[in-house]
Amino acid sequence: MREALQSTEDTETPRKGKVKYVEEKLKIEREVVAPFVAKAKTIPAADTSAKQKLAFIFLTMRELQWHSLWERFFQDAPVGEYSIYIHQASATPAKSNMTLPLHRFGALQVPWVRTAWCALFGVEVATLFAALKDPTNAQFVFLSDSTVPLKNFAYVHQELMQVAPSSSKVCLAEPATFHYVKAEVLKQEASRSCVFRDFYRAYNPRTMKHHQWLTLARRHAEQVVVHAEAALDIYQASWIQAGPDLDVGEGCSDESAPLTALLASLQVEGKSSGNTWTDLTRLGIEQDCLTYVRWRNCFSGTELDLNSGAVADFSTALSNIGDVRDLLFQDNFDFLKSNIKRELNGFPHYFSNITESYLWSMVKQGFMFARKFAPGIQVQMNGREHVEPVHGWLNFLGVGSSEPKSVKHEPLETLLPRMWSEINASEARQLSWRHLEVSGKPLPLEKP
Repeated sequence: MREALQSTEDTETPRKGKVKYVEEKLKIEREVVAPFVAKAKTIPAADTSAKQKLAFIFLTMRELQWHSLWERFFQDAPVGEYSIYIHQASATPAKSNMTLPLHRFGALQVPWVRTAWCALFGVEVATLFAALKDPTNAQFVFLSDSTVPLKNFAYVHQELMQVAPSSSKVCLAEPATFHYVKAEVLKQEASRSCVFRDFYRAYNPRTMKHHQWLTLARRHAEQVVVHAEAALDIYQASWIQAGPDLDVGEGCSDESAPLTALLASLQVEGKSSGNTWTDLTRLGIEQDCLTYVRWRNCFSGTELDLNSGAVADFSTALSNIGDVRDLLFQDNFDFLKSNIKRELNGFPHYFSNITESYLWSMVKQGFMFARKFAPGIQVQMNGREHVEPVHGWLNFLGVGSSEPKSVKHEPLETLLPRMWSEINASEARQLSWRHLEVSGKPLPLEKP
């Protein structure tokens, strides 16, 4: 097929900088997962005779940025239907006296393990191992410290514990069409398409890029722990090849290793069909994006569109022309730390403000959670009427961009719980996104 589908034998030798980067990150991961793999046989079998629980796993630095909102979420949750696990990356042994969020709801602290930027698969394994010790935990949900709940507990529990208790939900990225990352980004930018792309499966169809924030059924959670080391070995071969024009790894282990471990489990058990998609079906893996995350140009042309317009983007590029030049021509340019990355705000999008209508667009659909929300956001109230984004010259001229003279705002933590009660659960269930971009858009609801 296209260049992106060439085999590993046809690719160039990985850059020395990339090799060093990958080895450093995976050294951290392997040191973390090794003791849990060794103890995997001690994981108790599921106790199906007792009431099953939904396990919430929070990966935080220290605190939950939306602690009061999560307290409101668990306030309505029946005791015995959930469990909470929290890993605090800042809670090193020297800082073990840190306050544990949600402690009054029975939250348990996961013993500290080492984490680093782009080295988070290890902490996923550590937290899964801790949660698997409870034989009544049946579903495991990963959440970040900037995540907010878009539905109430009753909805989340119904969907995960009653509708599909034995399946896992994974949000896959669409495959890249080019071999080189810069060429792919330029293509997607030119067509205003989502930049979150999968460069891995071109080298191995069993290493697929997905969003970190997935939901696992118990049997899958256990397999991730059991096959964690094998998954890292398989993933390394693809990671070190993907994005040959970069001096760092494209993506991170937490965006592929969990699913790689599940596919490896079938091969070890001799149950693999040899076809990745058939194996995902055999495993009981569903393509379902339960956590809203917006990457640049994702959702273009839908009511979740956040594009700023071609003229605005051109203005940002012009004001950061040095960064643009270095991005295109400097091999060692660190885009993640650049000013242009911050100003474009789409890698992924960080919400420092939001309108009522946009928030409602998230809430009424199949998403259960949304992340990257700044603490203390005040929601601009606009009656929820949907206003199509204004792009191009109209945006440049200011048409449609002025706010009403008196703009009202309401705290997110008071508005969201009211929205929870207004959700049409049956409609939301059908408005599920398979990918966090236009290709995964839900089909129109069937008319009765």
